[in-house]
Amino acid sequence: MDEKAHEPADSLATKINRLFATIRPRPEEIRRGRHGREYFNSEVADRINGPGEVADRIRRAVGEVTISGAYIGELRQGKVTDPRLSHLKALAIAFGVPVGYLVEDVDPGSAAEVTRDLERLDQLRRVGAQQVLLRDVLAGTGLSDRSQAAMTAIFEQLLEVEGIVGDQRPGPGSQP
Repeated sequence: MDEKAHEPADSLATKINRLFATIRPRPEEIRRGRHGREYFNSEVADRINGPGEVADRIRRAVGEVTISGAYIGELRQGKVTDPRLSHLKALAIAFGVPVGYLVEDVDPGSAAEVTRDLERLDQLRRVGAQQVLLRDVLAGTGLSDRSQAAMTAIFEQLLEVEGIVGDQRPGPGSQP
């Protein structure tokens, strides 16, 4: 029997916090703070309330929605247990995920699929795209998990030997 079938579903607060932890503002969206940081609650509220492309999409899909950064904070803390569907739809659109991620009644399989996508995105950011791609390639070879882990370790050692860390790569003509 599948063990995951008995695991409790993530709470709404957990799902929203996963979005904040994984989806980051583009550099042109940052008014304060450093590049690569999480959105502030107020920034997400601004994306929803308007003006802008995201707010326009929300208005077309949901109608007029107003949400505050404080209310988003309460959602993230689990203090709000029965939010409006329009708020959840707006949050989903603001983060670019299907509504079913936050409202499983809409699309029951969506939450698990989006969670996997968000985990992959987080891996890409943390360990670098080349290592995630290597794992994907190795997974398709039929090698055992142990052999895949060994190949990944060899790859990481080679990167270290060559002085390549994360997304840094030697330029043309550079010496190792």
